[in-house]
Amino acid sequence: MKRKLLVAACILIAGLFALGTAYGAPGDSEIKIGVLGPTTGTMAIGGTHQKDGVQFAIDEINAAGGVLGKKLTALYEDTEGNAQNAVNIMNKFLYKDQVTATIGSNNSPEILAVLDIIAKAKTPHIVPSGVAAGITQAGNEWVFRITATDITFSKALVDYAVKKLNASKVAIIFDTNDYGQGGRKMVEENLKANGLSAVVSEGYTTGTKDFSPILLKVKSSGADALIIWGNYTEGALLVRQIRDLNLKCNVLVSTGVTIGNFFELAGDAADNIYGVTSGFSSQRTDDIAVAFVNKFKAKRGYIPDINVVLAYDAINVLAQAIKNAGSTDKTAIRNELRKIQNFQVVSGTISFRANGEGGNGYLMLKIEKGVPKLIQ
Repeated sequence: MKRKLLVAACILIAGLFALGTAYGAPGDSEIKIGVLGPTTGTMAIGGTHQKDGVQFAIDEINAAGGVLGKKLTALYEDTEGNAQNAVNIMNKFLYKDQVTATIGSNNSPEILAVLDIIAKAKTPHIVPSGVAAGITQAGNEWVFRITATDITFSKALVDYAVKKLNASKVAIIFDTNDYGQGGRKMVEENLKANGLSAVVSEGYTTGTKDFSPILLKVKSSGADALIIWGNYTEGALLVRQIRDLNLKCNVLVSTGVTIGNFFELAGDAADNIYGVTSGFSSQRTDDIAVAFVNKFKAKRGYIPDINVVLAYDAINVLAQAIKNAGSTDKTAIRNELRKIQNFQVVSGTISFRANGEGGNGYLMLKIEKGVPKLIQ
């Protein structure tokens, strides 16, 4: 008798579970997305803006009915700018939280650290703004990138220095992390393509405060252009110390320098430096950019930067792939991401190539009185 009652109870529970699932029980009514990036530490601004861009897109999509009748839900984790933290977080997302897809980070070394985990878990991952070339050179068929890469940006900086600013003696200062090392290599390759070699190529470690020994080498070399490849905290210190040492050369900086709170940290020392960025700038005057800037500022209280926009674009691209797949099956989503071509987003159009690269555009800018002005 007890056995019959137990069997009946199990059947009843199974029936209730099936009924609940059919009518959208908790867990079946949402699509979970894991978002990782630094929201504390020296790269906190970039990671925080990435988070804001993700949530802004999710709020819009959910207000319009979600995807496949389900709400998008983001799970946010702070890497603190540490690659090992990224590894731990990615494992949590994939094996504990069981997310459908992952997004992030704005810090390239963190992405490089989790590529193998993503491939093993066979889960779609979208990189909004990490630009290290190695991210899509590892043959990982589950990784897709929204921004153009350092391959594009390094060529743009060198070509502008040589062909527009007539530089013939170019120095390089770079962060010795993966992002900086990759940038240095590509800058040197592009200089070689222009018949030049760097007169100085010096690295520094993240967290460096005093750059005077390196800058004095640049000054004594007679460099007429200096390319800085690093992140915004050190980048701001560098341009301040360049001003203090009265270094007379054109200064050009990588995408990592002009994000975050670079302009606040650098102050007027940033004036007259040149930079390169992905396909968005708040200086754009086209309807798509103006509309986005206005609606984001109205709701979030600040003008969106490239980290906001690329994260916003990443969510919209993922949502489109899920919609096209007609399910939350990871392989189906991955396959639909591969098919996305000429998909309009705020930063331009996305057309994924075989290696997962989607973005193509770049903008050259010059800082004038604390404001980045588009010049190309």
